[in-house]
Amino acid sequence: MREAINATTVDFLVSPAGREAAAELNASLPNDALDDAHLPRLLTELRRRFSPEQAGALAALARLRRRAATKFPAAERLFFTAEALEQATTHAIATHRAAWIDAHAPPGPVLDLGCGIGGDTLALARLRRVIAYETDPVRRRLAQTNAETLGLDDRIDFRGDDWTVELAAGRLPETAAAFADPARRSEGRRLFRLNALIPPIAVLLQLQTVIPALGVKIMPGVDDADIPPAAGIQFISHDRVCKEAVLWFGPLAGPHPEEPALSVAKGSRWAAVHTDGGWRTLVASGAPPPLGDLQPCMALHEPDPAVIRAGAFAELCRRLDAHLFDPQIAYLVGPADRTDPLAQSFRILELHPFSLKLLQARLAALGMTYVELKKRGAPFAPETLRGRLKFPPGDRSGVVLFTRRGDDRIMILAERL
Repeated sequence: MREAINATTVDFLVSPAGREAAAELNASLPNDALDDAHLPRLLTELRRRFSPEQAGALAALARLRRRAATKFPAAERLFFTAEALEQATTHAIATHRAAWIDAHAPPGPVLDLGCGIGGDTLALARLRRVIAYETDPVRRRLAQTNAETLGLDDRIDFRGDDWTVELAAGRLPETAAAFADPARRSEGRRLFRLNALIPPIAVLLQLQTVIPALGVKIMPGVDDADIPPAAGIQFISHDRVCKEAVLWFGPLAGPHPEEPALSVAKGSRWAAVHTDGGWRTLVASGAPPPLGDLQPCMALHEPDPAVIRAGAFAELCRRLDAHLFDPQIAYLVGPADRTDPLAQSFRILELHPFSLKLLQARLAALGMTYVELKKRGAPFAPETLRGRLKFPPGDRSGVVLFTRRGDDRIMILAERL
């Protein structure tokens, strides 16, 4: 099914007949009709009207559209391949990033280099004219179709050239800014170093000498030693997962729009976190966070992963009137009446040395019938312990956090705030 949407079938899918059939499937099928158990029956029915290749492509697209609903608000009308959907930027992130580029870049069009099926391209096109490069003909065709579906095709110039060749030949069009999405996989394997990206960081830095306002999407687990000194780096979190990072150069590493007094110029690190209340940001100053004691009745705060990657502990401590209880553990503690959207917070009930026997006794004493198991700095996966715990009857839920303070392994029994 992963290969069902390809150069052979994409022409059918984007034709009037293919679009009509895909829309019919999306409107009529219950979710379970697309699972593995029911898929053979669906394919048999589709093959009564379409060729086996077309039937497979329609079923694959229907499944991808259901999966894409968490990434794209108009997923039921858009076109994807499995790999391209996995790599595509979530709509909320793409919209946030497009607004950043529009706010800080000089006037003019934007280059989107490696546009895939158009996740970032479509968001940029709502604000600026876009010249989008994509060498893969299937992805480019689907991106064009997606732009047409959303009424944005007249704002985007799609090109199939290799932009690195155009750069070397001095043929890239003059634009106000560029956003590059280099490949972070090779032969199915993840790449972890910037010099292994396709194209590598050296080519991207060459691009920046031509177009100063540049953003480069990279892996959130990038080695700090690889980050170019001329770049600011933004770590982006959505649904409490640090999903990506972006290197910003030139004017795109400019003053922060929500906090104008703060500069996020080259060398800066900051977190952008999508919460129920919208986007929130925190710029790391590089100051060391305060250290202090750990006691029951305090609140324990687990920073959002993007805040942790940005190293903005001192800033979050200031917002929560909190401190670290161990310099190597990314848990903050402070007054029990303080919370922040950039952290998950828990009220500490008890502190104990690590002991499964003691944990079992305390869960029974507290009447906790279900607990989340979390860890930071513990040398095991907490869920491996669940089968060894017995829970008392009742309806109280809680949290057990396995961590350490210095060389001591400890467990913290808590409740969510």
